[in-house]
Amino acid sequence: MVFKFKLAKILKMREDAVQELIGEIKLIEKDIEKTKLDIKVKYAEIKSTQDEMMETNYQYAEGHLRILKKLEKEFEKLHEKLAKLRENLKAKQEELFEMRMKVETLKKLREKQSEEYYREENRKEQLETDEKVALKFASDMVKAQQEADEDVWS
Repeated sequence: MVFKFKLAKILKMREDAVQELIGEIKLIEKDIEKTKLDIKVKYAEIKSTQDEMMETNYQYAEGHLRILKKLEKEFEKLHEKLAKLRENLKAKQEELFEMRMKVETLKKLREKQSEEYYREENRKEQLETDEKVALKFASDMVKAQQEADEDVWS
């Protein structure tokens, strides 16, 4: 007989969940990289606006200040987004760690149950073999006794 792990479906579901989490983590990491790039671009826009303001000797200071304020708000929002993404990434990584631990626990349980199952199968097989040997020995003894009795009566 072949060993059948009773929790195989749960193990499969958890392994699938691990793969799904890995996919989510990769997407978050890509989003973090994109946000970092957006922050660099926004910083360059701010710097460019500041440089332009200096070059024009603050002639259009009011317009530049309005633009700078808008850019700085966007810059701040990008930093907040980055912080949230990093928080989310950390939470997903912790969840992944826990899920992997659960999967490993189930795999160890499967291995242990498999070993116990085959050990029990081997024990049963040994008992059957012992019983066959004992029956064969008893059968041979009966035959030998019958032959001895026939020799005595002949």
